[in-house]
Amino acid sequence: MLILNPQQVTFDGVDWREVESIAVDRLGHRLVQEWSDEGPWMVFVDVPEQRLRVVLRQRVDEGALSSPTPGDAGLLRFEAARSSSDAGRVSVEMEATIGEVRHDLTRNGGVRSMVLWAVSVDGATDPVTVEGLA
Repeated sequence: MLILNPQQVTFDGVDWREVESIAVDRLGHRLVQEWSDEGPWMVFVDVPEQRLRVVLRQRVDEGALSSPTPGDAGLLRFEAARSSSDAGRVSVEMEATIGEVRHDLTRNGGVRSMVLWAVSVDGATDPVTVEGLA
């Protein structure tokens, strides 16, 4: 899932403004592969364990002495739509923990890049909830 210019981004109840993009990547953590004696190609693949990584990029136009810290946990919530209209607008929510915070300087100011890891409530439920708003 790639969201460009998401709206109303909050983390643990705090408004995060000027968010440029949010990428939600589903990664296989453990891969099970099997081959037969018939040839060189796999005959079975399964991914019984997964991770959900969220990469968030935020413009920082003014200097900031404080920023989120690795280990901070809370509800990440944002709204997204395919266009600037309200048609098809959805709300995306997930419990997440910040794993990385980096800052880069560009011609247009600063950019804060954060990696968050989504957490399932019970290990079986998908960490991401998507609900239509229209």
